[in-house]
Amino acid sequence: MINKQLKPLLVLCILYLGLLLTGVVVADETYGAYPGAPTQVPTPTPTTNTTPVTVTTPTTVPSAYPTQSTAVTTTPTVQPEATTTAVVTNPVTTSSPGTVTAVYYTQAPPVAQQNVLLTYNIQTAPPTAVYYSGSYMPWTSFYQVFPANSPALWITSSAGWSWYANCPVGGWMQELMYVPVTGTMKVYDLYPDGTTRYYSYGFTAPGYKYRWFYANMPGRYITMLTIADIPSNYITIDVA
Repeated sequence: MINKQLKPLLVLCILYLGLLLTGVVVADETYGAYPGAPTQVPTPTPTTNTTPVTVTTPTTVPSAYPTQSTAVTTTPTVQPEATTTAVVTNPVTTSSPGTVTAVYYTQAPPVAQQNVLLTYNIQTAPPTAVYYSGSYMPWTSFYQVFPANSPALWITSSAGWSWYANCPVGGWMQELMYVPVTGTMKVYDLYPDGTTRYYSYGFTAPGYKYRWFYANMPGRYITMLTIADIPSNYITIDVA
């Protein structure tokens, strides 16, 4: 009687023990699938690009820097206002002193322009030629070689800006000047009678200037200037 009661219980115990063993085996096989299990991630190997990269650098062509206005006129123009009673001789191409005549006026310029230093606009009224290094040079050639590092002085003439000219008594002429630096300008005029007249124009800015000169007696005049005590060349005017 006792054996008949224990037989079902024994069967249940055996079945339960089998289920326990089966769960242990399943747990061992699926452990690595749980979220908490460590996972080894392989380190990626960097790839090397063997194709060379060509970098194109833009090329900039510098523009020519302009040394003179392209709209330069070659027609000589009288800068200041003056009367139309001037006597102007025909231009000559020779540099012989005896044939170079000053561009002069028989009537005086306005009083406000006498004995003062005036600014000359070289861009709008360049000369046809300039005496430099022993010869008359066209303006387009002169401004390219002129060093512009020292003061220079000219007289307007039939040949261009000259170091020499002749003129009749009573003529008014333009004396052209180049000022390289800011400084005190002084002008010295040697008259035919042996006297010297001195003018101080005070502090003067660089650039082209001019003044009116009056030949009131026959003979030879010589003029020179200094800027910041730097002397210029001298010009000669023969008056008869």
